[in-house]
Amino acid sequence: MKHLIFTGGSMIRNYFIVALRNYLKYRLHSLVNILGLSGGIAISILILILVRNELSYDRYNTNWQQIYRVNSRASIDGNVFHQAITPVPLAGAIKKQVPGTMQVTRLLLGSHKKVSYKDVHYSADRFYYADNSFFSIFSIPIIRGDKINPLIKPFSIVITQGTAQKYFGSADPVGKVLDLDNGWSFTITAVCSNVPDNSHFHFDYLASLSDIYTGLDNAEWSMEVVATYVLFGKEAGIDSVQLALDEIVRVHMIPILDKLMEGRLQEFEKGEDYYQFYLQPLTDIHFDTTTGDEFEAGIHKQYIYIFSVIAVLILIIACVNFMNLSTAKSAGRAREVALRKVAGASKKQMIIQFLSESVFLSFLALFLSMVILELLLRPFNRYSGMNLDIFYFNTWYLIPSFFIGALLIGIFAGSYPAFYLSSFNTVSVLRGRNSKGMKSTTLRGLLVLGQFSVSIALAIASMIMYGQVRFFRETNLGFNKNDVVVIQRAYALKDKTDAFKAELLEYPGIMNASVSLAMPGRTMDYFPVRTDTTGRKEILYLVPIFADRNFLETMQLYLVEGKNFSDDSSCLNSIIINEAAVKRLGMTDPLGKIVRGFSISGEEKNYTITGVVRDYHFESLRKQVEPLAMAILEKGTHVQYLAVRLDGSDRNGATKHIENTWEKFVRDEPFDYYFLDEDLNMQYKEEESTANIFSIFTFLAILIAALGLFGLASHTAEQRTREIGIRKAMGASTNRITLMLALQFTRWVFWSCLIAIPVAWIGMRLWLSRFAYHIAIDGWLFLLAAASAFIIAVVTVSYQAVRSANENPVHALQYE
Repeated sequence: MKHLIFTGGSMIRNYFIVALRNYLKYRLHSLVNILGLSGGIAISILILILVRNELSYDRYNTNWQQIYRVNSRASIDGNVFHQAITPVPLAGAIKKQVPGTMQVTRLLLGSHKKVSYKDVHYSADRFYYADNSFFSIFSIPIIRGDKINPLIKPFSIVITQGTAQKYFGSADPVGKVLDLDNGWSFTITAVCSNVPDNSHFHFDYLASLSDIYTGLDNAEWSMEVVATYVLFGKEAGIDSVQLALDEIVRVHMIPILDKLMEGRLQEFEKGEDYYQFYLQPLTDIHFDTTTGDEFEAGIHKQYIYIFSVIAVLILIIACVNFMNLSTAKSAGRAREVALRKVAGASKKQMIIQFLSESVFLSFLALFLSMVILELLLRPFNRYSGMNLDIFYFNTWYLIPSFFIGALLIGIFAGSYPAFYLSSFNTVSVLRGRNSKGMKSTTLRGLLVLGQFSVSIALAIASMIMYGQVRFFRETNLGFNKNDVVVIQRAYALKDKTDAFKAELLEYPGIMNASVSLAMPGRTMDYFPVRTDTTGRKEILYLVPIFADRNFLETMQLYLVEGKNFSDDSSCLNSIIINEAAVKRLGMTDPLGKIVRGFSISGEEKNYTITGVVRDYHFESLRKQVEPLAMAILEKGTHVQYLAVRLDGSDRNGATKHIENTWEKFVRDEPFDYYFLDEDLNMQYKEEESTANIFSIFTFLAILIAALGLFGLASHTAEQRTREIGIRKAMGASTNRITLMLALQFTRWVFWSCLIAIPVAWIGMRLWLSRFAYHIAIDGWLFLLAAASAFIIAVVTVSYQAVRSANENPVHALQYE
């Protein structure tokens, strides 16, 4: 027994020593092989982390599979709506009428406001309102205060742990009172954990909703302002739930819409006009990019599929690269195998030798990939704008999966040389035969083909994505977005607004100022106007812009015809529309025409069209320009924004002057502002982040391809050492030999281009089709990607080719 253990230990030690000698003998080959595989594993794990993070959205909730949001969709007179907000009374109706309902809650995002505790003032842009049932649906732990009914008392509020720290430090905030700038006061009843990053909404304050809409549970079905979430029992049937929702629409919504359309609305299950509530699973919300009025922007699910495919491709390329290099190098060991057989080694021992070497190398690459991943993660987060972390120990099966994967890669990589070489006839090998099959370059050429096809396609995709992001940033939006400072919570000025604007305009670096209820890039609600200009009475939904007389000059909008709002009260019944509204209304001469719409107070009245502005992009370039109407603000309106146009000569100085003037007019009011151009650019954060991620993956994929190509070129040059020596002895120049070796692999890059270019073109055409306005795909991008691939391939191969060509032919002829 002891003899067997001793013998087994000696054999393992011998295998290890032989493997170490081979690694040291072929240092460059081993280093390239390990780096290529470890890089591929690291990139694949990084993409796995990214994909896992996106797929984990809202799954922190215990009952996430049973939680749905109720959305609405409608088509009225050709106006199509798809939104995440629903009427205020819907939650009560669902609780009473929809079978299988366990809990219902409403969630409302409040406007930007000041929240104070005594002399401590902060601005709040994540101030939400919810029902008491909110914490019965969403698994956000309450860590202090009332854990059962935190929002049941009048004017109660729950704040997050981060918010509590900001206001109160380590003191207990429960029972303290927070004052809002609108006069409301809320008592803190509980402190909850910060909302997880992987949530489709994030709040700092969560106030009681029942106090805001008291008495509206059985009325005001036209008030669509809240998101409605439902927790169903496991026995609930989606079909029966949908029937109940359809019945709620028939009873409550159809009469309202029918009245609005003066009796022309057909039943929603018939004809072209319809209105419907429907269920959306909680985990689908983050991937919904088409529904309006979302709390936060989501991500298109196709990116998840694309990233997953990239991860698989890179891992396959790295693994095949590893196997191919291992196989290629083993061809030179045929004589070693023969000699060991002569010395008495069995076929089984040779198989174990090759497999153990390969497995050891594979595990070494796995370990190194973890180091590379640690080094990559922080710069990747910074460059991509994400906040990913490594979750090795959060998922029990992950580490075992890595080890099993490394073991399988090692076995597959070593299997071919192990079984192929160990089966050689000893005499034939010693005579120089039977190694031809191991020296075939076809498989290696196909590897180059696959590597560079992926790399070129990724490079083209990255360039087109960056081009689209640049297009978003640089396109003329129809107004001047540059040098505009937007002050939030302008209502804090109250009746001092005109005086504040007048004092600002005394500063030489300030050109104009305007107050408004909406700004480009911010959510805007539609409002209906009635018109019969097309020969039949119909409803047209316009985007309303309520602003003062200076809005056109401040935003530098172009007035196509008509005039700006006048200084007298007659302009209160005037509107200025854009060219899209003129087209939608079917008007040839819109000036002086009358449409019937709603004022800010909800009063229905007639408006006279007094002007037409050129279309401008007040929403994202992902969408077509919608019909728009501008109306004058009435006195005493609670305005949110004050835009200040700078001349651009001293942006910092002008901004400081605005801040000083603000503090002079309104003490103890936080100065909340943003630059309009920067805010509009944030609309395209998803596309910019995706372009950054693609560029990172492109660089790493090219690096792996170059490493693999370098290793294969090194091996090929070594195999052809004697041939090179003979050619040099016959008078071949260094350049000719270098060209001969380079062409062996660069011709595969040409075929890679023929594969990658049409694939990238089709993929990017589909991606660009998501946007209403996008760039054209230029042919020079494909040429640039192909030329770059050729340059990388030539440089990679030429180094080894030149080195081999410069060797002394005497040494080459003495090779082996």
